[in-house]
Amino acid sequence: MKERKYVKETPVVIYDKNGLPNMMLKLENTAPTKDQADPIFIVKGVEYDSVYLSRFLNSAVNNQVVSLPFRDPLTMINMDDAIARIRQKGEGWHLLTNCEWQYIKDTTRPGTHGNTSCGEYHGDETETGIHSEYGRTEAGSGPAAWFHNGNTETGIADTIGNVWKIVSGIRLKRGKLEYMPNNDAAAPGADLSENSAEFLEVLADGRPVKIGPGENGMMITTGEVEGWDCVARDDVCVDLETVPPILEDLGVITDDMNASEEWFAADAELDEAICFVGASYSDTSYSGPSALYLLDPRSRVYTSVGFFSALLGKPVIR
Repeated sequence: MKERKYVKETPVVIYDKNGLPNMMLKLENTAPTKDQADPIFIVKGVEYDSVYLSRFLNSAVNNQVVSLPFRDPLTMINMDDAIARIRQKGEGWHLLTNCEWQYIKDTTRPGTHGNTSCGEYHGDETETGIHSEYGRTEAGSGPAAWFHNGNTETGIADTIGNVWKIVSGIRLKRGKLEYMPNNDAAAPGADLSENSAEFLEVLADGRPVKIGPGENGMMITTGEVEGWDCVARDDVCVDLETVPPILEDLGVITDDMNASEEWFAADAELDEAICFVGASYSDTSYSGPSALYLLDPRSRVYTSVGFFSALLGKPVIR
C-alpha cells in the first residue's frame, strides 16, 4: 500500500445529467500548490479540485450506465462503446484511466480479495458474492475483503477479480508502450481512438520500450519482441540498462514483481493492444491489483470484461 499525499477520500452520491444516481468515491485535491498535487488531478496541464471514482463496476439502466451496488456488471461491450456510453452521462464523465487505476492500486489494502473463482474467492470458499451471469457476481455483493480498503461503506468494490476492467491512457502499438501523461486521458476532449496522436512513447536510453516475448521469454526491453504470451509477473524479464520511472508510474513495473504471480500479458504484433486490469472471475491466484493485460484489440468483448467510470471535478483557481 503506497501513500498518496494531499488526497482526501469521501463517499458521495452523484446524479448524472440523465438524473441517475451514481455511488462514487470523491478524491479531493488538498495540495497547497499545483506542483504538489497528485498526478490524478493534473489533466492537460490544468489542476482539478477533485476526481470521482465509481465505487461499483458499471451496470446498465436502459441505455445508460451507472455505478450502483447489487447489479450485474455490464459486459460484452467494447472499449469505444464503453467510452461513448459513459460520455452520455455528462461533461467530465469518462472511462476510468490508468492513472486513476494506479491510485486505486496504490491504496488497495494488503490482503484484499475478490471473486476469483466463479463467484467466490479461490483461497476461501466462504467468501462469496451474489451470483449473476456466468461466473460473475453482482457488483459490491461480496464481503468487506472484496473492497479496496476493506470497508463496504467507503471502499471501491471488485477491484480484484469479478471482471477485467478496461482502462484508458495506456496501450501497446506493435509492441511499443505508449501512454498519456498524468491524467490527460480523463480530459473531456481526449482523443482515445486507435489513431490518436496524444499518446507518447515510453523511452529508455533514447529508444522505445517494448513489451512482448523475446529471447528471454516475456520481456520489457528496447530490443526485439514478437508474438504474444501470458505469464506471471515473476516470469517477466526487465532487460533495460536504465529503467525510466514512468514504467512504475504506469504500473508496468512494480516493487514486488519478483515475488508476484499476478497476470502479465502482452501482444507485440497487434496494431493496438488496449489495457485490462485487475483480473476476472476465473483467474484465481493470477488475480490482483497489479494484474495487467495488454493482449486484445479495442473491438474485443467478453463476458469477463467490464469497466468503471469516473468524473472530473472543477479546475482549481489559486
